[in-house]
Parts: sequence; C-alpha cells; structure tokens
Amino acid sequence: MARQSRINPLQNPSLYSYGSNSLSSKRIFQERIKYDEYIFPDFLANNFIKTWTSDRFYGTINERGNATLPDIRRLKTLQFLQEGEDSQYSLDFVADAWYDFALRLRELADNNIIYRDSPWAKPFITKAWTPVSNHYDSYMRQTIYPAFFDDYMSSAGNNAKVKNIDTFMDLLGDFVENTLIKAGPVTLTGLVESSRVPVYASGLVLELSSDEYDDDFNKAYKFGDSNFSIVAAVAAQYGFSIDKNIPWRIVADLRNPAMLEYMLGVPIENFDTRGNVEYVCDPFVGDVELPPRAYGFSRIPGLEEVVRHIAFFNYTTADGLRKTEPGYRRYKVETSAGWASSFDVTSQADTFRAMFEQDYTETWTSDIEIFEKYLLDFYNYYVALRPTALVQTLASATSGCPPTNITIQRSQISPEEFSALYSDRWKLKTFYAIRVLERGYVIPPKRRRYELQQALNIYNLMAPRDPIGAYQLALQAIQEEFIGPADTNPLTLDFVGDIIGS
Repeated sequence: MARQSRINPLQNPSLYSYGSNSLSSKRIFQERIKYDEYIFPDFLANNFIKTWTSDRFYGTINERGNATLPDIRRLKTLQFLQEGEDSQYSLDFVADAWYDFALRLRELADNNIIYRDSPWAKPFITKAWTPVSNHYDSYMRQTIYPAFFDDYMSSAGNNAKVKNIDTFMDLLGDFVENTLIKAGPVTLTGLVESSRVPVYASGLVLELSSDEYDDDFNKAYKFGDSNFSIVAAVAAQYGFSIDKNIPWRIVADLRNPAMLEYMLGVPIENFDTRGNVEYVCDPFVGDVELPPRAYGFSRIPGLEEVVRHIAFFNYTTADGLRKTEPGYRRYKVETSAGWASSFDVTSQADTFRAMFEQDYTETWTSDIEIFEKYLLDFYNYYVALRPTALVQTLASATSGCPPTNITIQRSQISPEEFSALYSDRWKLKTFYAIRVLERGYVIPPKRRRYELQQALNIYNLMAPRDPIGAYQLALQAIQEEFIGPADTNPLTLDFVGDIIGS
C-alpha cells in the first residue's frame, strides 16, 4: 500500500460530487445532496462533526449559551508544522492529543497500513487557534468604519454636525440604531455569535490543509480515499472528530473518553525527556521548551495498547514527599484517597462546564470596554483627517443679519477625558441598547425603559460602596435577565443571507 491507484473521475463521475460555489443554485443543491448522502454518508464514520451547520458554535458558545473565547494561558504550541511556518496553537490537551494522532498516522504509513502518498500519511497543521481580537479589529476597521464614515457621515450633511465628541457620539448612536442590521454587529460578542469568526478560533479545531472549502470534488478525490475509514477510526482513538463537510478539519471531541484522558491523564509509565526541562506549572503560550513527555497507556476498553503522551504536575504530600500526578492540575482536586477529577466524567454537561470554566472567558464581560476604545480611536482619527468644521449660523430675526459660516476647531481627546465624559451608567445603557439591536429583539419602549432602570437601580444602590462591583453586577443582570443566551441555531441571519444570495 505504498501508493494508491487513483480512479479516473472522468470515467466514473458517479463516484464524485462536483459541488462548488461557481455552480447555479439548483446544480449546487443537487451536488451537495450527492456529497452528503453518497460520497461522505453519515455511516462512513462514527465520529463525524458538522461545523458548517449543527456544530457551528462548538467551542465558541458555552453550556450557558454565552459567547466565549479561550484563555491564552491555556494554549500550547502544536507540533508537526510545515517547515518555515509560524507557530500554531490550540488548547494544551488538544495539542497533546494531536501529537499522538500525528505520530500514529506516520507510523501507519511507514508500516504500509495507509497509503504513503495519501494526505493522511504525513499530516501537518495549516490552521489552528487564531486570536479573535484580530478578526474583530479587521472587521471594525474594514467593515464598520467605512460603513459609518464613507456612507453615513458623508450623507445629509452629517460631517458638518460633528463639533466635538458629544455630537460625534450622537451621530454614531443614530447610525447604530438605524443601520446596524445592515452593517452587522459592533460588539465582540455579536461578532462571535455571527458566522464571521472561524470555528478554529475556539482552540479545539485543527485544519490539515489549505484547500478550498467549497470544492467537493477535491474533498472526495484527495481526502476521501480508501484509507478514510481507517483514518477516522484512528482519529476517534485520540479523541478527534472529523468534519463531514471539510474532511481535513479535525475537532477535539469532549464527548469522547479518549480526549478526557488527555485532560485528566493516565497512569505514567515513563518519561521521554529528550533534553527538555520540566515545567513547574501548566505550560502556556510563550514557553520556549516543551516539558518532558510523560506517557502511559489508555484505560479505555479495547484501546489498552494506545500510547498517551500526557501532561503532569508535581505536588508535595502531607508528610513532605514529592510526587508526580498525571493530567492537568486545573481539572483535578486532591482528596484523602488521592487526586480525582473535579467533574463527573460520565456527564457530558459536566465535562463541557469544567472546560469552559477553566479555559474560557465569556465575552460579554468586556464588550463595552473594548467597543469604547474603538469609539475613541475612530473619533480621534476622524478629527485628525478633518480638524475643522464649517458651520452655518442661523439668521438673526432681530438684527436682520444673514446666516454666516464660521469655522470650528475639532479637538482630539484622551482616554482619561473619554472615561470622565462617559461613565459606568453610559456603559450600561450602551451595552443594553446595542445588544438588543444585535439580537433583533422587538421590545416596546416602555419595557426597554423598565429593564434598563432595573439594571441602573442595582448600580445606584451599590455604587457608593463598591462602584466596580456595582457595575459588574448591573452588567450581569442585563446579560442574564434581559439579553439572555445566544440562539445557536445555525441558520442565523448571515447564513440565511448566504443561502438567498447563492
């Protein structure tokens, strides 16, 4: 099985799907059905995942229904990259599982179990975790900024209305309220809840090719070879699912007990030191050296010969002995009988809850603080480009003087000045108003005033004693009581728009 003999697609067109975005809507619909039901049917693998549809928000929306982003302190450098490529990262236990999976595929190719010329024989990481802050920055500057400045501000004499930061904010508020549904979300949470953030931003998703997502023929011809079922089964042994629509995309499956073994560890057999030094704490982004790889064997029935290279930590017993414990400390608790999992491993809900609590941050907690930095930046940039405004005075009825034009000098402001002008109450009002718009909620004005006043009452009651705590509690009330969890139905406005557009 060193090399595989390829079937001529021209002589066997029924074996392939030819779907792509260049086809007519009718033809692409037919080809995608063919791909889904005949080329990569559900029964081909037991560990398919569908990040295009039902699993679109896997890893980005937590069990509470809130948008999240991974804590960079939980990221780890991935092994097996193309030579010369920049470093790639994922959650630490995912990186451990990938290391073993990649080694196993190479071993299978060396032993002629899978084809050596298959893309599965020697896989490399091409895409992994990406900072959502980069996507948000690009989105704000390349989508929101032009929509506001080039379109809205250039119309109806709006440029002349900007005399200072207050008038600028008034116009921006009007823009958000009346144009947001067309321009798109403006908060980080709104962006994560949309289709604009890639799923690999979760830190749980790895891609092994840079091929085009819409090319169904390439998926089947290149990746759907006769080894695919073997590869899918091996992926499951290391805790990975395979994306049905993008077969070179693998996803850490927290429902798979194999992935839990990388989180919690297995009994240590030995260490592969390889000249590296031991970490005192869990590794994080920025560490240059890898820890010595502790390894043991899976304890899952049927997988007892599968090697797991795992994390570990050291601890001191009550009688002063120095010992080593497998797994990541944050998922464990020390008991009288030794170390145990901090969550119920038989409960999928508990597993996800533990991961999100330890490794992720809910984005709504920092939405407005991030947003206001862009507001300040946009205003100061606008003033730098247009330092003066030509304003026409009104005609005087008493003096009989005609209207005249006067020049107003616009001034930039500092972050400290902005914070002094726009207080916590402004932040609370802004968060409520924008998130209601982003969600598309239709709330009567009276109800809006009531809900916002409830949050402000919380703030006003606590602020004299604890202004920081008061703000956080009021913000939490808005999020949990009035905004609520995200609708994770994959057919969001963006997807519907894409479907209609095609």
